Amino acid sequence: MPGLDKQKDNKHLHDLERRSREGLFICNGCKEIGFGNCYKCPWVWFCDYVLHVGCISEGHTPLSNSLFKNCEFQFYQTNPSTVAPACHICALDIQGRMYRCSKGKYSLHPYCATLQTTFSLRDSDMKIKLRRGTKLNFFKSKCLKCDRKNRSSNDVQCLSYVSSDGNLCYHVACMKEACRDNWNKAPKEVLSSVGQTSEVSLITFLKLVVYAILGEPFDLIAPLFQFSQN
Repeated sequence: MPGLDKQKDNKHLHDLERRSREGLFICNGCKEIGFGNCYKCPWVWFCDYVLHVGCISEGHTPLSNSLFKNCEFQFYQTNPSTVAPACHICALDIQGRMYRCSKGKYSLHPYCATLQTTFSLRDSDMKIKLRRGTKLNFFKSKCLKCDRKNRSSNDVQCLSYVSSDGNLCYHVACMKEACRDNWNKAPKEVLSSVGQTSEVSLITFLKLVVYAILGEPFDLIAPLFQFSQN
């Protein structure tokens, strides 16, 4: 099962070894970004096959997620449906391995399925929560990257990490895209201060979001951002 030092994957010839990889990678299983712990082909000089720890083909037990009540998610290597699904956490298309609920209503990227719903850092009083905007639970602020409250272009709504005071918001999909942009050496995103929010608070919030999504330091993508003063 996932977690062992060595794993087999039925889509790859060689046994995979658990590694901690520096820099971003694209998982060969789910086609999404990853960082840090992974399963990597040891034949590095001619093979770059790499998987998220949660994307190994074997050993998955049904998964539950607190954001989706009374749902049990089963792991699939390919889409079990004839309809191309979108992930119900990041709202991005699912292009590879996935979780699908037993009712057939929700689909998740394997990595998104295990995101923490509440997160904080030892050196900060700020907390963030993974939230879905609704009429009764709307966000006070727009996403720091796309400047929208809802960025979804289909019926699946993208979830956001929101600060405990509700003044800072970042879509899961937008942070994924920011990390991928940095991996591809893209220009910086300019983030404007929100109301009376200080640059220190903005950076703290971004640190929390990066830790929650990647499990790694904000320094990884810090060069991508610059701040403008209102």
